[in-house]
Parts: sequence; C-alpha cells; structure tokens
Amino acid sequence: MAWQDFGILAIRKTGSKGRLMRIPAVHLAQALGIAMFVLPASARADEACYDKAQTQAQLTECSAKDLKQADDRLNRLYKEMQARLKGDEETLKLLVDAQRKWLVFRDAECTLQTVRTAGGSINAMNFNGCLAGLTQARARDLQNHLDCGRQSGEQEAAGCAIPRAN
Repeated sequence: MAWQDFGILAIRKTGSKGRLMRIPAVHLAQALGIAMFVLPASARADEACYDKAQTQAQLTECSAKDLKQADDRLNRLYKEMQARLKGDEETLKLLVDAQRKWLVFRDAECTLQTVRTAGGSINAMNFNGCLAGLTQARARDLQNHLDCGRQSGEQEAAGCAIPRAN
C-alpha cells in the first residue's frame, strides 16, 4: 500500500478488509485533539517564506512575519479611525474601549484554540497563526467602519460610527 498525502499529513490506515482508508489530515487532527492553524495562502505575508522553511523554527518565523503584517495594517486603520474621530471624544472613547476589549478577547481565544499544542514546538506558530487570522478579521472590520460613510448616501452615512473623511 502506498502512503497518501492529504494536506499536511501523510496518512496510511488499513480498513477492516485490508483496504486503504483515506482520512483527511484535518479529521485526524480533530480526532487526536490537535489544533491546526494554517492561514490560507492569500492571508500569508510571504508565501515564499513558508516554501523555503525547513524547520519548525523557520515556520514560526514566517508566522511571526504574518502576524506583524496583520498587526501593522490593523494599527494603521485604528490610527485613521482615531484621526477621523478627533473632536468626538465620546465615540473615540468607545473605539478605544472596544479595541482594548477586542485585544483581550483575541489573546484569550488564541490561548483556547492552541491549548492542545501548549508546550510543543508547533505552539508558537499555531498561536501566531491564530493571532494573525483574528487580527486580519479585525482589520477588515475597521476598514468596513472607515468605508461605511464613503459608500452610503447622506441618510445611510448617519448610521456609520465613523464619519466620512473630509
């Protein structure tokens, strides 16, 4: 019987009648309680980094670069939102509060999602991948806030948390 490559893991399992059973890596990981955090290629900062990586430490470095790219974008958008809210202290305070609470949530969620790899060499990569994914999602949310007034009529723009850019 030949080994079959299903995503990340090569899996060989003989069925009850000696047949090769195909088990996708994700299902095997779930059955074993292993968290798998792989960002889609479009979400990776540098796909070539992952292609060149030969060790877990190098893969972890690649995931750290992904996180930095996502975090840099989030910070740029957050600063743009703060600038647009200059003079609107009440809404600015709500933004700061929401962002602080989101950071606490993000870190707690990633700790939960990576609990099964805690202490292992893959944990840092998994944790970075989780942080990067949630950070990218938050950046999309902030971008949507910024875009809200641009793509709306005057009445719809009144429902946007962030005012239109002047």
